[in-house]
Parts: sequence; C-alpha cells; structure tokens
Amino acid sequence: MSLHSNRNQKYPALLGALSTIISLPIVYAETQAEEIHDLPGIIVTATSSGNPQPSLAKLPMSIKETPQSVTVISKKVLEQQNSTELEEAMNHATGIIVQPFVLLTTAYYARGFKINSFEIDGVPVAMGGMASPPQDLSSYEQIEILRGANGLLHGSGNPSATINFVRKKPSQEFKGNIALSAGSFDNYRGDIDVHGPLNKAGTVRGRLSAAYNDRGFQADIAKQQNKILYGITEFDLSPTTLVTIGGNYQRITSTTDMAGVPMDKDGKSLNLPRSTYLNTDWSKFNWTVKRVFGSVKQELPHDWLLTLNGEYQKTDSFLKYAGLYGAIDRENGDGAMLMGGAHKFKTYSKSADLNAQGSVNLFGREHDLLIGASYSANRSIDYNSNLNMKELYAPFNIYTWNPKGIADPTITPFQIGANNKISQMGIYGLGRFKLADQLTLIAGGRVSKWKQEGLKETNKLGTQFTPYGGLVWDFQDNWSAYLSYAEVFEPQTSTTWEGSTLPPVKGKSYELGTKATLFDDSLLVSLAVFNIDLQNNPQEDPNHPCVGRVCYYTSGGKVRSQGFEMEAVGNITQYWNISAGYTYSDTKYKRDTSNEGKKYASFNPRHILRVWTNYDLPFDHRRWSMGAGIQAQSEFSTQSGDITIRQGGYAITNLRLGYKMDKDWDVALNINNVFDRKYYQSLFGPQWSNRYGNRRNFAVTFRANF
Repeated sequence: MSLHSNRNQKYPALLGALSTIISLPIVYAETQAEEIHDLPGIIVTATSSGNPQPSLAKLPMSIKETPQSVTVISKKVLEQQNSTELEEAMNHATGIIVQPFVLLTTAYYARGFKINSFEIDGVPVAMGGMASPPQDLSSYEQIEILRGANGLLHGSGNPSATINFVRKKPSQEFKGNIALSAGSFDNYRGDIDVHGPLNKAGTVRGRLSAAYNDRGFQADIAKQQNKILYGITEFDLSPTTLVTIGGNYQRITSTTDMAGVPMDKDGKSLNLPRSTYLNTDWSKFNWTVKRVFGSVKQELPHDWLLTLNGEYQKTDSFLKYAGLYGAIDRENGDGAMLMGGAHKFKTYSKSADLNAQGSVNLFGREHDLLIGASYSANRSIDYNSNLNMKELYAPFNIYTWNPKGIADPTITPFQIGANNKISQMGIYGLGRFKLADQLTLIAGGRVSKWKQEGLKETNKLGTQFTPYGGLVWDFQDNWSAYLSYAEVFEPQTSTTWEGSTLPPVKGKSYELGTKATLFDDSLLVSLAVFNIDLQNNPQEDPNHPCVGRVCYYTSGGKVRSQGFEMEAVGNITQYWNISAGYTYSDTKYKRDTSNEGKKYASFNPRHILRVWTNYDLPFDHRRWSMGAGIQAQSEFSTQSGDITIRQGGYAITNLRLGYKMDKDWDVALNINNVFDRKYYQSLFGPQWSNRYGNRRNFAVTFRANF
C-alpha cells in the first residue's frame, strides 16, 4: 500500500491567502480520472462508483464485501440535491427518519431506533446529544451510513446505524471551487474551497474551505446565520509517513422556533398556516463549535499500516426562549400559556483511535487483519436560568399572538443543573479470512469499559464483550450473498426500587442479504432482511407504580424490529446516476409489563421510499441535466397520555434542472415539494413542538471550478 500519489505538480504553492486565491484568474482544471466525455468547452464527468470502499470499516472492504447494509452519499449527489446540512441529506437517505427538536437538536432514527453513533473519518465523535448544533456539510467529501449494530468498532450505542463523515482532503494538484446560492425563505449561501501543494516538492499539501449561510425558515421570524471555516494540512515526513493536522470553526446564531405548533384538545390538527410562529422574536439559540484533529499514518514492513487518529471538540451554546404551550380550543384559540427559560451548555469531547491493519498468508491464502484500541470522553454541563418577566405562565390566544409584543427580559444568575462525563475505552480485533475462493469469513470482537460521572454519583460497567461475525459468499460474478450478526450495548441510567442502576441494554442485529455490482461495477444493488432484538430493555416496575414523575424500573424487557430493505446506488450509465431505497420495518414490544404487543416506535413509518436520480440530457453536448426525487412514507403517530396524534402517509416530489455554461461554470435550479404537500414532519403532543414539513421552495445555485 502507498500513502502518497504522484508528486509531479503542475502548480507550485498557491494557497497563500483567500484574497490571493480569489484574485487569481480562473484556470482550466486538470482532466479528472473519471472523465467520460470531452466536448468543445465542456467536460462532463460521471459520479462516483456505486461500490466504493467506506472508511468506517477500517479494513479494505468495498460495500459489496461488507456483510451489512451500507450507503455512501457522494459529494456529487449532495450537490445535485442541494443538501448543505445533515438534516437535508438524511431526508433523502434510505430508511432514515428525521425528527427536529428532540433534546434540543435534530434526531435521526433507523429501523425504529435513535442513531447515537457518529464518526468522522472512522473516529467516534460527540454529535446528536443534548443541544447539539446543526451539522453543516461544507467540510466533508461524503457521508457513509452503516445500518444495524456497530459495537465492534464504535463501542456503546443503539443497534440503529452509524453515520460517518469523510473529511475533505488536499489534492496533489491545485484545485478550487466556488458556490453561490439563493432561494426561498431568504436563504443565501456562499462556499469557497481551495486546495493543493504548499511547497514545490508537493510534500506539504493544504486545503481551506469557508462557508456562510444566512437563511430564514417557513415559520415567520425564525432565521439562522452559519459561519464555517475548515482547514487541513498533510505532511509527507518520509515516503512511508503521513501526518495530518486540521481544525474546524463554526458559529451559528439563530432566532429559534422552539414552540412549533400545537394541536387541539383532541389531538387533531388545527390546520394552522405553515408560517405560524408562536415564540417571542427575541428567542435565540446560538452555538460556537471548535474542533481540532490530527492523524499519523505509518507504513510498516510487509504492507501493514499503523494509524493513529485524534479528535478534540468544544461546543458552547446559549438558549433563551419563550413560546406558547398548551392544547388549544379550536373555536376560540384559547388554551396556551407562555413557557420559557434560558440555558447555557458546554460540551467537551476527545477521542483517539490506534489501529494496525494488514495481510497475512495462512494455508495458501491471504487474509486481512485489524487490531486496535480506542478511547473517548465526553463531558456535558448544563446551566439553568429563569426569565425575569411577568408574562411567564400567563394565558395567551394563539390566533391573536404577537411575537413582537413582549419585551426581551433579563435573566437570573445561571445555576448548574447537570454535569455528566461519559468515558469509554476498548480493544478490538477483526479478521477477514478467505475460507475458499468464493467464501469469506469476517469475525472479531471488542472488549469495552464504560464509566459515567455525574454531580452526585458515578456509574461503572463491568467489562463488556461485543462479538461480530459475518459470512460473504461470492456465488456468481458481481453477485454475493451474506449473513451477519452484530452486537452493541447501551448503558442505562434508570434505577430499580432498591436504588441500583439497570444493566445495559443489549442490541443484537441479524441480517441476511445479497448485493450485486452492475454496469461495470458502477451501480450497486442490494436486498437485506434484518431482525434486531433490544434486550434488557427497561420496563416499569409493576410492584412500584410511578408517583408523579418518579418511576422505578426492572430489566428484562424486549423490543424487536424486523423488516427488509432494497437499495440501488450509483450510475446506470455514464450520464445517469440514481440513489433509491425502500425500507419496510415493524417495531414491537415483545416483552414489557405495560406495553407488550404494542408498537415500539410509533413515529417510525412501516414503509419508507427515498428516490433521487439525475440525467444529463442527450442534446446540446449534454449541457442540460434533469433530476427528480421522491420522499414517501406511510402513516405514523405519537401517543400523549390518552391522546393519539396521527399523520397520514404522504409523498413529496423534488425536481432539479441544471445547465453547464462551459467547462468551469454551471447553474442549477432545485424545486422541493413541487406539489406543495402540507404534512407534519414530526409529532410531539397536543401542547407544542409539532413540526410542519417545508412548503414548496426553490434554490438557484451557481458553481465554478478553477
């Protein structure tokens, strides 16, 4: 294996400063490796292969060789969909459900379970927790999604999915691009990205990208400003040693829509306008995120590779809000009162992963091995404050509500409400063993330790062993079948009547599937049947009923999610790419003292269809392209006491029209929810935080390469 590519450079160091870069004349880009057609003044390039090698596996395995469901969303597809934040990308992803404002952040679910495993370049990072910021995608090249349990390489988590972000890396040649976008809800965005060699020899390379997004939302008053700066530098210390260092800075300021919309007293929709804003105009949610990272890759004898990765992140956020809360009398609009407060959150996260991977020859065959160790520690501190205002808890009418009618109040001194530190470490090993020319065994295990430290107590788990096993049979050219078993554990904080903490929940994933690469390996199609058991699930103690908000639990509950998925990702022809997936899943309480036989995750629709396709039209030198997408799903619901709130099944259609003005400049128009379908994206309860999906909206984006 080699850490470095050809160092013959056409351009010397040209990454001095952004102002210098912008002033440079636009130059013709080098012909891409994937170039498929050269026309007068235009270069048309195909999107990436449908069978790439995802980085989260750590072993050199393509998607087809991985015995679990894996989806890779390329930068090209993200640009076609005009997805600039993770939430937008996940709305298009196979089997993923997006739920805004869960624990003051956007939550993602797969196969009925919340996704709480996030990685960057295969290293676990703190995302998706309380008050986590929106995730902008300007720093990343692609997104990888591994569905099912991933305890072997990630440690603790849910048996839902792992989302891995692959960072942008510097290239051996000078390149750059600019994107400018404007659209509905006063959404304006600019991106610049430059990278290449920093010295004549090309042994030092850098990349710098920046993005600015000033946007509104369909809800009146709500808005957000996002500033992102990303930099990365690679150093070839020797022909066999590569060192990478970099950092991220993100500043988000927003006028937040905490309240969403309420329902009537019976849980039925009030059919309020999608522009409804039931908060004060001074409600805000601001984040500052700082991240530094580094890695060392060292080639070892006999084609082994030693890799050390490290991450550190600090997030500061401030929330101050007041919004209407309460089930409403449909006739007169009464029933709401003003709720509010203020919080400061501080989150510190550090993680490291050391691994060695390579090949060995045994019994006349070559086998791949991976051994490694990882450590992560996340601390989250929550400070609470109250609003000094007489209107708090006063009744208001939603039909006559004025967001600008209440003055911005002062707040009381902050008091610490929570201070939690969760740390875990583990040692793992994985082998990819060739049992026969067409049969591969992938097996391994992880030994983990976990500890939580709070304000008043410390919880520790004994040593946890997480096994993994998979069998891949290449039964025909380009076709394989697989069977896999994976585990993961999730520590609990619920306590028994006696005061002891419940043992961890065990997630066990079983998956049977087949994968094929078609059209010269450019399109990957797959079919998977899955069964997930969540064991030791907490259940209310029938001998000690809840008193108010104080409940006691016993272990031994069991939840099952089962279903199947079909997916096709890649290129049908050199001019036509597609990302399509259908998921059927059913979740039930299999064993529970009060919910046995009931649906476990009622917000998770049984049927989910996601389709995106883009085609370069066969005229005018293929300057024109058209894209289309469908986001469809069956009904879902949520339960609040005795009231059930439902959203029927729906489908929305998205369209794209692109035009390549010359080899460097192109423009695209994206129209989302073309037929203006009105629906709820997420449901919470009669009182508030029910969220409409976006009404019809558009964006025009100009892109230039140099």
